[in-house]
Amino acid sequence: MRSLYQLLCVFTLNIVLNSKIYCYEKTLRKIVRNQSKMIQRPFSDTGTENMVWRNASLFPMSLQFNRELMFKMQRPKVSTILSVAETNHGKSYSRMKTSNEEYLLSNEQRLTRNTLYKNISSFHSSNSYLPIFNNSIMNSNTFPKDIAIFYQIPTRSKYFPTADDNLQNYEQKGNNKESGIVIPEFPQTNKDNESVITKSIFKSPIDHKLKTIKPDYQDTSQHEVGIDKADFLIEELIADPKSKYSYNVSDDSYTCTVLQETKANIDAQETFSNFDIEPLWMANKHFWNSIYDSRYEYLMRNHKWPALKVILVPRTHVDTIWKQSFEYYHNNSVNKIISNVVKKLQFYDNLTFTWNEVSHLSQWWKTASQKSRSVFRRLIKGGRLEITTGGWVEPDEATTHIFGLIHQLTEGHQWLKCYLNYMPKVGWLTNSVTHSPTMAYLLTASGISNLVMTNLHFSWEQYLAEYQYSDFVWIQNWDNDKTSATDINDALNRLGNDRLPKHSVLTHYLQFNSAGFKACGPNKAICSSDFNFGKPNRNFDINPYNVKEKAELLLEQYSKTGTITPHNIMMAPLGGPYAYESQSEFDYQYMNYQTLAEFINANSNIYKATVQFGTPSDYFNNIVAKHKNYPTLKGDFLNFADIHSGSPAYWAGFYTSRPLLKVLLRRLQSTLRTTEILFTFTISMNAFHGFNTTEIFKLLIKSRESVARLLDKNVVSGTVNANTLRYVHNQIIMTAKDCWYIQEVSASLLSIKPDQIAPYLQKYIYRDGEFVSVFRTVAAGDQVYVFNSLSHERTEIVELITKTPNIRIVDHNKKHITIQINPVWKYNSKNIVKISRTFFKIVFVIHIPPMTLELFRVKETYDTTQSTATIYCQTCKLDDDYGQNPYFKFNIQSIQPGDIQFENYKHRLIFDEVSGFLKTVIEKSNNKEKMVVFDYGAFKSSDHNAGMFLFNTDVRRPLQDILMPYRTGYNTKLLMITSGQVTTELISIYGLFLQHTVKIFNLLKGPLSDAIYLESKVNYEVAPKNRELELFLSIQTDISNGNYPEIYTDNNGFQYTKRVLNITRRIESNMYPITNMVYIQDSNKRLTLITDHAQGVTALQEGQLVVMLDRRILFNDGRGTHEGLADNTVTYHRHIILLENFAESVNYFGYLSFENHLKLPSQTALNLANSINYPLDIFVNSKKNSNLSYYAFIPLIKTSFPCDVSVVNYRTILNRGVHNQTPNSALLVLFRQTASCRIDNTDLHCNGESGFTVDNILRSVKSVYLTNLVGTSDGVPQTFYNLRNFPPMELITLRIYF
Repeated sequence: MRSLYQLLCVFTLNIVLNSKIYCYEKTLRKIVRNQSKMIQRPFSDTGTENMVWRNASLFPMSLQFNRELMFKMQRPKVSTILSVAETNHGKSYSRMKTSNEEYLLSNEQRLTRNTLYKNISSFHSSNSYLPIFNNSIMNSNTFPKDIAIFYQIPTRSKYFPTADDNLQNYEQKGNNKESGIVIPEFPQTNKDNESVITKSIFKSPIDHKLKTIKPDYQDTSQHEVGIDKADFLIEELIADPKSKYSYNVSDDSYTCTVLQETKANIDAQETFSNFDIEPLWMANKHFWNSIYDSRYEYLMRNHKWPALKVILVPRTHVDTIWKQSFEYYHNNSVNKIISNVVKKLQFYDNLTFTWNEVSHLSQWWKTASQKSRSVFRRLIKGGRLEITTGGWVEPDEATTHIFGLIHQLTEGHQWLKCYLNYMPKVGWLTNSVTHSPTMAYLLTASGISNLVMTNLHFSWEQYLAEYQYSDFVWIQNWDNDKTSATDINDALNRLGNDRLPKHSVLTHYLQFNSAGFKACGPNKAICSSDFNFGKPNRNFDINPYNVKEKAELLLEQYSKTGTITPHNIMMAPLGGPYAYESQSEFDYQYMNYQTLAEFINANSNIYKATVQFGTPSDYFNNIVAKHKNYPTLKGDFLNFADIHSGSPAYWAGFYTSRPLLKVLLRRLQSTLRTTEILFTFTISMNAFHGFNTTEIFKLLIKSRESVARLLDKNVVSGTVNANTLRYVHNQIIMTAKDCWYIQEVSASLLSIKPDQIAPYLQKYIYRDGEFVSVFRTVAAGDQVYVFNSLSHERTEIVELITKTPNIRIVDHNKKHITIQINPVWKYNSKNIVKISRTFFKIVFVIHIPPMTLELFRVKETYDTTQSTATIYCQTCKLDDDYGQNPYFKFNIQSIQPGDIQFENYKHRLIFDEVSGFLKTVIEKSNNKEKMVVFDYGAFKSSDHNAGMFLFNTDVRRPLQDILMPYRTGYNTKLLMITSGQVTTELISIYGLFLQHTVKIFNLLKGPLSDAIYLESKVNYEVAPKNRELELFLSIQTDISNGNYPEIYTDNNGFQYTKRVLNITRRIESNMYPITNMVYIQDSNKRLTLITDHAQGVTALQEGQLVVMLDRRILFNDGRGTHEGLADNTVTYHRHIILLENFAESVNYFGYLSFENHLKLPSQTALNLANSINYPLDIFVNSKKNSNLSYYAFIPLIKTSFPCDVSVVNYRTILNRGVHNQTPNSALLVLFRQTASCRIDNTDLHCNGESGFTVDNILRSVKSVYLTNLVGTSDGVPQTFYNLRNFPPMELITLRIYF
């Protein structure tokens, strides 16, 4: 009886559940669009008008995220927007008939919503993806009409098949357009008479008996035969087996390299985390106290303490661009200084001088007489005049990308080598307040093994003085190579296991954070007032009556400084900002210090001291001869603070100051890089034949120098004043235009008919908030060339503006590309979005091989039904101006109440209905739900120690909820969803101040399919609105990265550093710069944020990232600019979010084995970072010039570089001043980017081999020499490179002769 009762209960429960499920299914609301991936989920039927959402970022310590509670929440009702396939419940608006169920996916119908068909090329899915279809589809070996082709990256390279693939394709298919890719190369011709340009690529058989090859193309548009010549290129080519080669790529999978973290005596990050950053002595502004005096007195009485040796180093500090323009500084000051140096060093035969910037030196050289030039060369050769660092400028080491650092360093060293035959041996980095290990590495790779720096956090200043670490060996945290021969090991007599790593640099910290007179001793007032004889009111003479008193007073300071060193040798800089402008200043400084030195040296037995003029090289020669043991240090010094009014002042504001300027400078660097690469390939392939290159050479040299000059620390950091900012903007625009012109000429000559030399292509750039080329729109009949400057294949989104939406895009193989027509719209203050009827945005995906120019054609069509995006918006209206398209309009629908859901093949994104921000991401491969909560907030700036340079929050109310009016319902946010075949995006608008966009890409595979694109448009409006606000983006996750959160930030896009944030300290001390990416992780998963410009980043709690966006501070922080920061402009902040899982530990020998390994980004993250830093380059050819396009597919290299090798730059070596000779060599800078081995890299499609031969990749190579980073050493001939001679994380430069 009891069992019967249980059975009845189960039966009754089953009926109830089934009835509820049936009712639930009936509530499914299906709305529009066969492309969309949006799902809206209401919390309840009662509406949400009374709901208030809370800013998680403003309550960091009290907010707890309970995952169990999240999963136990009542499942809400769902209204779904389906596409491609609809269920039979309710009415469907899909245009597709779904009567045949075999068209649907067996596991989930929604997977086909964003299937991209009519692909750019016809290729089938790999077998690994066939199981997602049902058996009837797979057995038929065909795909249904509407899901015939997935937009996916093929498992093997589409462009670089193996030689076996080519042969197999030929045997199976013969000579047709589906054959393997083989590129016929022209026979060698006279370089002066005929171009060696690679012709349009054909698919042809490997048959040596053939005399000619005719491409077998089918003409499907007979009415456009005349226009299609570039696509079909009816031309007979000689099928010479000796001149025919294929794009061969290794079939090996990419194998990553695990790097052990280098051990050092001092870990900079760990040591800094243990500092007392608010010591008691801050009130006195200096650490020196009676304890240091006692040590000084003890050492003075110790007979074993060596005699003091002081090296006087005359120098000056000049700015390239700051409060005035470069020309103003040079003409009014710097030109005089250099001229005085040449004159006075001739007059005083023991006087020395040190110069640091090449930019001003090169400008002085242009107007200097031959006599002055000869004297300058003689002084350099004699060693009395030393040029340190050799950079074009002194850059900021926190916010400058690796390309910029290398470029300005190469530009300076190349100039010195060309005009002075000089190679610097010492680095001098005393003007920057941040010091990155990247710069130390670049110096060692350039042949510099000694470094002088200053400006460290006051806690570091005390630490180094306390332990007498005035000199240390700075090593890289990834460098374990102790076998290479280095100057530093020879100088320190290191052998065997005691050898220092390959890229070690002996570093001297210039005491007391000064590179001027204040560095003489702890009593800075005495040093700067009594012993700076160049000041007009201090021009008194040291004479026999006062020399003893003055010498002993100065020696006391020198001796105290000597006690914070282990060897009692000190460097005393003599100079300051714009010192030695007048000849009399030189005379006063020299004669007085010479008198003091002569007196001290004459009484050296009494004073146990000697003083002499010298250079930084003299200092290092003396200390390595006297002292051999120095501690090793790894890490960086990016968190600088000084003491002002008894409180710390953190120089962390400039990480974020003027973000638009930072964006434009990064774009300018990318523009120059593309210019260099295109120009070099054009030269090497002799495409400039018959073209007057004199103007091109001059423009390229001018552009190089201008970009290098704009990398000055004050420009990159955004700390110039308002007047100079206008000058900088003009320089950026002028330089960009010059680069565009060179690109247009190069791309035109590479693609034009052989008998034409006139440039016909126009650069096309249109990115909101950035560069905009001469505004133009594309129309039917136009042609678009796209250039991929990266060394690997890439799948990218291309956006074009048009006035006629009835167009289609066709690639060079005459394959139609799936496009999406998006609206061009504008938001006004009435909270209304006006959608233009005149302009439209064409969005499509391209798949382009490395270093390739590929042609795409714009054609007319009459059916845009499939390609037109659907808009979901409550207050969107069409513009009143009908323009040229009175009958075309977007399908605008209202947004249904409820949460919003997007999905592509990889992710399902859930957005909160009330806030409009992302809150959950579900990975479809494993159905794991991850909490990813976006939000915005702001730090409220203090009126003290805050400004253009400094970051300091108001302790009374450090955080401000900028969206509070929208959270409480006082203001109304606006949501707009644009959904189509290529992308789906949600735009949340919070007035004019903030516009937030999240976008996903409907791709099956590739880096973009994993990416969540995030854009924040910030408009501070006119000051004083939003004053003292420092806006940030908050990303809260469920990643367990510690109560003291661990974050990993990049150093200049080159290497990565772990930082443990002590959240009990003030926020300012936990702010760090990023230039490329930041990631947080636990044992199972990782979140990576990729950026396209420098920003500050921190965290307020576990699992969080706080990314600074923009700042407005009207106060002057007293750091030299004498201005606040009130000239904010509308800025678009673009980020990419990656959610990744670590591989199971059993596959990688256990997780614990990775604890001492470097925590590196994934290969996907590296590829996306390269893509966002170096966008695709687009050139447009108007319809009237379409007959000039001759080559439709121009691969500039033979095959791909290995997966982990990227091209930093490929720049032609130009002889300055000689413009009538065609260059025959270039510098190829390569970077072996090493990725994490714990993250799956199976989606990579690149050359898996670690070794490569240069002449198998580049064309027209005669010889290859491995040189130093800046290309100034003679180099050794070498063409093959592998992990032994090109290790992970290394940069190498090859001099290529062609």
